[in-house]
Amino acid sequence: MPHDHSHEHGGGHSHEDGHSHEHEPNPDTEYTWRIHHPFGDDGDEVAVEVAPKSGLLPRWRFVTPGGFTGVTRWGVGSPNGGPIDTDVRNPVQGGPVQLVNGPEVLWMGGLDPLSSTRSAYLVFRGDPPHYVAFGQADKPDGPPGALEGVSFGDHDMHPPPDSRFG
Repeated sequence: MPHDHSHEHGGGHSHEDGHSHEHEPNPDTEYTWRIHHPFGDDGDEVAVEVAPKSGLLPRWRFVTPGGFTGVTRWGVGSPNGGPIDTDVRNPVQGGPVQLVNGPEVLWMGGLDPLSSTRSAYLVFRGDPPHYVAFGQADKPDGPPGALEGVSFGDHDMHPPPDSRFG
């Protein structure tokens, strides 16, 4: 029987300090998620890395809680914690915007196609957001459609499954 790992991480700095953590494949997800803590040379930074499990993923978007101010940078790079290129093609961001049936969120992303050799990165410092969600936009300058995500700490604050951008 396969293990069903939720995307929960312990609070603070408890999980595998200094190591990346890759979630076991979950048949219900479209993406591969990795959490890098610490990230790079800064022991206070954490990176969330997302890549498609197969094929190319254009028009990618990260989503964070509307009031979250800890993001230091975002962009694309090689898998497993490679350097981040913040000069993404057609960078777009929006919010804070209220999701239909959901919380207020910020969103950001670009058009550089993601693949097995190119991941999207969101880097933050300090207390983590309650969640980071990810999805693909229908339009080059639009917000994401369906979202999946990871929660941090003791929060289970994902936008509800029926929430969406209006």
